[in-house]
Amino acid sequence: MEDNTDQKRLRAALHYGILEACEGSPIPITKETVALVTELTLRQAEMMAHDLECFSQHAKRSTITGDDVLLCARRNPSLQDTLKEKQDSLPGASKRKSKQKAGPAAASS
Repeated sequence: MEDNTDQKRLRAALHYGILEACEGSPIPITKETVALVTELTLRQAEMMAHDLECFSQHAKRSTITGDDVLLCARRNPSLQDTLKEKQDSLPGASKRKSKQKAGPAAASS
């Protein structure tokens, strides 16, 4: 993030969201644990953002697509399936599918 204020706001919002998610837990969760999970989540998001940029650049695109996100989830088949279902339910999903099907067939013709 460019602005330190934005980064602090993001960190605070994420911390609050994690704290809220943990409130219903039957096992008490310490403030230190919430802080560690917040830090872990932020660092994981930074790594994923970098990976997404790399995947997009490798494909010679200037835009990150859903396919890049699916590539990030390649080592977690359950997550990848969930993301594919979500991607297919988004508007324009049938348009993307027809492009994907037409792409390789058109190249081999």
